Amino acid sequence: MRKLILTGVIATLGIALLAVPASASFDHHFTVISKQVSGERISRHAFRFKDKLFQPGNRSNRVGRDKGKCGEASDPDKTRCHAVVHLNGEIGGFGDLRVSGNIGRGDKRLNVVGGTGDFNGVAGKLQLHTLRRIDRLHFDLVR
Repeated sequence: MRKLILTGVIATLGIALLAVPASASFDHHFTVISKQVSGERISRHAFRFKDKLFQPGNRSNRVGRDKGKCGEASDPDKTRCHAVVHLNGEIGGFGDLRVSGNIGRGDKRLNVVGGTGDFNGVAGKLQLHTLRRIDRLHFDLVR
């Protein structure tokens, strides 16, 4: 009877280990396409936004979402932004990335200041590229 119980426990542990996804697995460099879902002014100098994120080669494949807020910065030619980017694991990894920084004419970079899930402990840069009204978000991450 003990051997049967021990075998059952070992089998259960083995199945549980196989079912746990590989965490801390993320791509260091990846790009997603952003499509705005909503945007609203919340004051004279600030606005909120929400976007859906898609795979660059297949714009019908949704891979995540983001939401954030931008407002006045100390530099009058820039806007201070904070956002959270959630990815579903198909591109980049699974979890949230927190980004913040000042963007303006000629400078479309935000700092990646942390994350959750596969992105726990990461840092890096998010570069925003707009071409023909399509926003591409390119991430360069380090741990």
